[in-house]
Amino acid sequence: MGFSTIFSLILTILIGIFSFLILALNKEVVNLDLLFLELDLQLGYIILSSTVIGIMVSIVLEAIFFSSKRKNKDE
Repeated sequence: MGFSTIFSLILTILIGIFSFLILALNKEVVNLDLLFLELDLQLGYIILSSTVIGIMVSIVLEAIFFSSKRKNKDE
């Protein structure tokens, strides 16, 4: 096992523990009003979902940026 494998395993476990703590500590129900839809969600789920959506959006935008940068370099 290399260092990067052990590091990624520890990082995954820590993210899981922190996610569990966020869900466990934020039991307050929040009324989320989305234009035509009203949802009653726990605060922990809202925090985790917004974090995951932000990570996915940033990864997609970085992939688009670096792929266009590589195309300009080849020309």
